Amino acid sequence: MSMTMALLGGAPGVGKTATARECLGLSAGGSALVQWIDVDALWAHQPWRVNDTMIAMLQSNLRAVIEHAADADVDLLLVTWVFQDASFHDLLESLAPAEVRTTTVQLRAGEPTWRARFTADTARPEINAFYTDRYRAAQATPVDHVIETDGLDVRSVAQATMTALGL
Repeated sequence: MSMTMALLGGAPGVGKTATARECLGLSAGGSALVQWIDVDALWAHQPWRVNDTMIAMLQSNLRAVIEHAADADVDLLLVTWVFQDASFHDLLESLAPAEVRTTTVQLRAGEPTWRARFTADTARPEINAFYTDRYRAAQATPVDHVIETDGLDVRSVAQATMTALGL
């Protein structure tokens, strides 16, 4: 079986990380080998810079992780990031070996739900235009599968995600 790379996106604070962790938990008793990578973790650096050197570093790191996961016979590589438009999907696909299949899943939430989740994390800054713009962009990003998360707990969101991915 060749690897599937599932691009799990959504607005900042919508629940991608919690969902990915729960997906790993749900996978623990199964036969599919699931690996999770958070793009923001590979992109974390201070002082914050977005320049050609830092972008090249991120792309190199992503390419290596994707290739190594495929070489390790990972069945599902779950990649979380704020996919705020389809060009982010295209980037990840371009970094993957040709035999890797890609599918996209977007977690969506109504704005009141998103605001409540975002502000519940005291480590996050206050919601401002930057985050609101990313919320709106992520909500509009075209994907293969949409999980509407309003009214769902994280386990239900993870189960819906795994079902969408055929697991």
